[in-house]
Amino acid sequence: MFRYIYGNWSTMVVFVYAELGIADHVWEGTVTADTLAAATGTDTQALTRVLNCAQALGLHSINPDGELTLAPTGELLRSNVPGSLRDAARLNGADFRYQPWGRLLEYVRTGSGRGLSPTWEKGTIPYLNDKSEALKMFEAAMSQLATHTDEDQIIANQIDWGRFSSIIDIGSGNGTLLEAILGRHPDTHGTLFDVPEVINNISTQRSFNPLPPRLRSIAGNFFEAIPDGFDAYLMKNILHNHPQRQCLQLLRNVAGSMTRRETRLFLIEFSRGNQNGTDILGCFTDLNLNLLVGGSVRSIEGYRTLLQHAGLQLGAVTNVPGTERIILECKVSEGRSV
Repeated sequence: MFRYIYGNWSTMVVFVYAELGIADHVWEGTVTADTLAAATGTDTQALTRVLNCAQALGLHSINPDGELTLAPTGELLRSNVPGSLRDAARLNGADFRYQPWGRLLEYVRTGSGRGLSPTWEKGTIPYLNDKSEALKMFEAAMSQLATHTDEDQIIANQIDWGRFSSIIDIGSGNGTLLEAILGRHPDTHGTLFDVPEVINNISTQRSFNPLPPRLRSIAGNFFEAIPDGFDAYLMKNILHNHPQRQCLQLLRNVAGSMTRRETRLFLIEFSRGNQNGTDILGCFTDLNLNLLVGGSVRSIEGYRTLLQHAGLQLGAVTNVPGTERIILECKVSEGRSV
């Protein structure tokens, strides 16, 4: 119970550690509180207190001379290393994500995050459009979380994606999922589709690992229009990030772009009541997203109803092991013209 009550303390110590790049500084040889304070532009005494707490959390050890050595957990907060979670930690402590949780009681009383969360009105990506560094951090955090759990690789193995010659990923981020799929299916071509700010960041974020030749990108707004002519449409973590009316608008746009009966839409989402998981992640994700952006995590029947209203029909549902996620395969409803 004490861990629940005071959990925010740990969250913010880890956030400060990540935001200041402490793990990178220690790795590069800046190993005392004095030198770290000078390198990060912080107060030595205040930073020392944070470092003591970080030691208690197991991020590093401190020898009698006051020199820090990273522990395996602290290694996860280094930048640009396999398994890094630095940007995920920065995101969870960022004001626009963290502060609304301090007003959770107001949310419960009003039933809405309006006025409590700065991303509630427009959504996260539009809110970050003029905040380039924060947008890069957000996209990197999403990729880190997926990579850390091998989520993209697991999803790439769950479906026979090779039956599609062309796949477009709607709201693709930097493309790690579609890249994983193409890595297993050499005859499939992929297209990333996201807002211009995200697409323009891809080359910068992936300068050390460029997109493969079979993977191209298109910039656009999925609430306005979606490219047509693809064999399969893919959306991961998109619906739960938007209110009901926007989900319907988006799904109707996708349905309108599915020009052949055999075209399929794949939705990768958390599910409430996933029988293969504890549902803890689904519950907290549902609350977090409803508070921050008015989104929801739905049951399978909830997705089915939403799809029906958009002119789409739910087919196979596949569990994604170890992730509390499901893959929903959809097609244009019978009787609807294509």
